[in-house]
Amino acid sequence: MNPTLAPPKNRAALALICSAVMLLYSLYLGSVGILLPALGKTFGLGAEIQGRLFPASFFGFVAAVLVCGYLSDKKGRKAVLLFGCALYSFGLILFGLAPTYSIALFASFAVGAGSGVMEVVASALAADLYPEKRTLFLNAIQVVFGVGAALGPSISRGLMAHGTDWRTLYLGLAAVNGVLFVSLLFYKVPRADTSESLHISALLAVLRKPAFGVLCLMQALYVGAEVSFFSWMPTYFDNRVIDGAKWAGLVVTVFWVAMTAGRMVNCWLIHHVRLMRLTLISAVGGAIFSALTLSTQDPHLVMACVAVVGFCYSGIFSLVLSEAGDRFTSVAGTAFGGVMAMGGIGGAILPWVVGFLSTTKIGWNGALMTVPAVLIVLAILAKTLENTSPHPH
Repeated sequence: MNPTLAPPKNRAALALICSAVMLLYSLYLGSVGILLPALGKTFGLGAEIQGRLFPASFFGFVAAVLVCGYLSDKKGRKAVLLFGCALYSFGLILFGLAPTYSIALFASFAVGAGSGVMEVVASALAADLYPEKRTLFLNAIQVVFGVGAALGPSISRGLMAHGTDWRTLYLGLAAVNGVLFVSLLFYKVPRADTSESLHISALLAVLRKPAFGVLCLMQALYVGAEVSFFSWMPTYFDNRVIDGAKWAGLVVTVFWVAMTAGRMVNCWLIHHVRLMRLTLISAVGGAIFSALTLSTQDPHLVMACVAVVGFCYSGIFSLVLSEAGDRFTSVAGTAFGGVMAMGGIGGAILPWVVGFLSTTKIGWNGALMTVPAVLIVLAILAKTLENTSPHPH
């Protein structure tokens, strides 16, 4: 999109709305791990049943990611983003009012789908608004995401400690999102350049490339490991760490603060280290410190390891996407959509697997060892791609 189509003041306001969209999604995502025990008590659920929220939400996310980019190219960013905000609010309201867990699962699917639309379209709109500073603004949005994910658990834990019901938190977030929806209604959003819209022929060409399959698998493993780690860590603190209940509300915040700091550092590192080499280093570091997190019950040592894990994880998501862009430059939009969708599938399956394994004889320590195991596989895949030079499709 030509940035002159939007006055500078309007561009700035729309950029703030894009940032607010990411903030509201990340506030929810960062709070999930804090809310899981409360949900379990309300509906009388064990960890495996609680974990079914992840497939419900992330399959909704995947479904949305696969279609919303194309729709936003054809119907306009504003219309699709408004739809995403409305669906997200609907899901939050339904979840907050859900009388049964089956209704909550359906609501979680709607939340996932709405948030998928919001994340993808807000990112695309930010790139449209400032094409001359695209990388800077996309990185800035990811930093905002990290801030929201860091604040979410602390806010949720604090409000619940003062007697706020978890249902009120869902309804309150829906109300704030409603304000954002109304704000967006009053802004004119210029049409985007549709030169990178999704084409089936381009998608099939990409799918035939082995490197694309490897990148999809890497993103699925990474997102699954990330969501499993930060979502179940509060429950792990409650069950396995000395005086863990006192620290459970802080652990996700520490993780996301470290993630945000790491993303800032990665903005510099990507200019000095090859993408797959940096991914390899990050995955190995994440695997080592994820395992160390489970090796002690001292809350201070566990929290320190959590911070290092967050720092190591920080760049992997964007590094895999960037590698996809380097290898498939002429169909970058298609490649991004496929890789992000596979990340959503990983985020749906692995956290549920961890929750299920925690109910078996191996317990929480054994279940969460799944995280460093999949990161080692990711590191091996990164090494494999590092040995082949990127070749644009």
